[in-house]
Amino acid sequence: EDKLVKKALKAGYKAGIYASKSWFEGKLNAGALSGYKIWLAQYATKPTYGGRYDLWQYTSKGAIGGINGNVDLNTSYLGY
Repeated sequence: EDKLVKKALKAGYKAGIYASKSWFEGKLNAGALSGYKIWLAQYATKPTYGGRYDLWQYTSKGAIGGINGNVDLNTSYLGY
């Protein structure tokens, strides 16, 4: 863990890793991320990533009333 992550954890914050499915599968060691929340970005009707994830970003083309333009939409499985 780097100094910033250690400082954030000590202050009571939770750390997480945000990446695309291809990054989680090909560039990151998922086994080394067990202490972190995983935020998966995979634009699909349902995720096909086989690993653990806590949040799922399923589109970058969402619409929210009062906001001009596209927005990212996510689903959280964290329960808070």
